[in-house]
Amino acid sequence: MMLEDKESIYVVGIRLRSLKVYYFSTTDPDLKVGDVVIVKTVQGMEAGRVVIPPFVPSENFEPPSPLKPILRRATEDDLKKIEEYREKEREVLRFAQEKAKTLNLPMKMLACEINFDYSKITIHFASEERVDFRELVKELAAQYKTRIELHQVGVRDEVRYLGGLGICGREVCCHLYLQDFESISVKMAKEQGLALNPLKISGICGRLMCCLSYEYKTYQDIKANLPPKGTVVETRQGKGVVVDHHVPLNKLVVEFDEERRELVSLDEIEKIYTKEEKERDKDKVLEKILKMLEEDDEQG
Repeated sequence: MMLEDKESIYVVGIRLRSLKVYYFSTTDPDLKVGDVVIVKTVQGMEAGRVVIPPFVPSENFEPPSPLKPILRRATEDDLKKIEEYREKEREVLRFAQEKAKTLNLPMKMLACEINFDYSKITIHFASEERVDFRELVKELAAQYKTRIELHQVGVRDEVRYLGGLGICGREVCCHLYLQDFESISVKMAKEQGLALNPLKISGICGRLMCCLSYEYKTYQDIKANLPPKGTVVETRQGKGVVVDHHVPLNKLVVEFDEERRELVSLDEIEKIYTKEEKERDKDKVLEKILKMLEEDDEQG
């Protein structure tokens, strides 16, 4: 009997108001992607949409947080209530923005979320300075008769809420599908051979573009299998030095005599000289130069 109960428990991926996916348990295997459900979170009751259909978790499945059960599928009344809340959220944003202006608070209201059980209203805002919004919270609580929370967000989150077009001409990734912000560094741009021009590697938020991380690991993995810069190689075209990598083509940029550069694949490499062999070649060149100087002295 215990086994049957265990087998009847499924895991479902639910997206609430953000792009992040949260996992819940259910005994309903017929839930489909797009179905609206009512769940209980640490923030209260919320409505969410199924994005990962029910599945039986494997033994090594570890959800980020303890699984809570889905309360029910959304009824017609629930769906109507959700629509009413969405309209009310727009009204709350307008009212909050007007009150902030009246109180001379430098705040830009971005988004509003009303819990399904109306236990809390959360407002996200942007500001270039620290804001004392206690008076605003009092006025909002008096107006809407529920708990009010104001969250100040950074410039990256501001773009996530508002959206916009990136320099690629597409909708910015953070507004479209990114669940979390990764740490982005200039090293990622260098590794991919991009011009370190702030205008070209920064997003509309003014920070380094999130997409710099997308191919970073691929570049690292491919370069790890290619001879490093400065390596002397023997090819069908002669001996040359690796001066760069062309990662998209998985090829080397090899410089031959007279500063002639060619793209060379690994298949075309006949020999890769070791550090010791490279040093011996240098010694031979030095010996040749010294010998030529000695001959010049004798002739003089």
